[in-house]
Amino acid sequence: MATTLRSIVRRLSCLLILLLGLLQSPPSVHPSMTEDRIEEGLRQNNYFNKICFPSADGLSPTYRQNMEELFGYLVDSIPIMGFSNTSVGKSTDTIYGLAQCRGDIPGDICRNCTAAAVERVKIECPSNSSAIIWFEACFLRYSSKRFFGIFERTFPIVWTDNSKIFTESDGKEWVYPLVNEAADNWKRFAIMIEPKGGYTSYSLAQCTTDLSSADCSACFQYAIKEIGKHHTLGLVWRFVCPSCIILHYAWPFFLTSP
Repeated sequence: MATTLRSIVRRLSCLLILLLGLLQSPPSVHPSMTEDRIEEGLRQNNYFNKICFPSADGLSPTYRQNMEELFGYLVDSIPIMGFSNTSVGKSTDTIYGLAQCRGDIPGDICRNCTAAAVERVKIECPSNSSAIIWFEACFLRYSSKRFFGIFERTFPIVWTDNSKIFTESDGKEWVYPLVNEAADNWKRFAIMIEPKGGYTSYSLAQCTTDLSSADCSACFQYAIKEIGKHHTLGLVWRFVCPSCIILHYAWPFFLTSP
């Protein structure tokens, strides 16, 4: 009986060690990910995060009507340039809105993602006069206050997996060339592919197109500072804020073909 009990304990110990190893392992990478598979994934309209800002007095019927008109305009106009902003209404019922897709996203995926973001934000923030929502391929923001062309040093979100193989000092080798290229590009967008020790990193940086090059650069400096607060990062991590994003993966996730 004692021998059987020891055998069971030994097997359970081995199983526990195996489970701990799996939990601590980095996510599997996909070095052979093709453009078609990446595009297929982008068409899934994967949701990432949102911020709903409280509305003290609720939404007036006129503001809600203006919001619907704004959403319709953004969805219809965004495929042209991958970016659109406008305002609808007058006085206290004016609503300002902006939609943007990643710089590698085709027009049809861009439109569908923006439409999905509109529907999701209606569910997530049903009574909010201002909100921000991020999807994998696009971004939507609206507010009762004008925010166009303004770099906002607020509401940073840093997400990372648990593999803990990427340190703050590692990032300095590539992040500055990446963000400098994005800030200088008229689309405020750049991608970078770089071989590492045991894997290849795929990184993307983008500001909202309405920002100046200087403000875009300032947003990236803010991002680097916020990312630096996480002394270790995993194979996959994301930084997003209202004015810019930086994404890092250990496998292909963006499109490189026009």
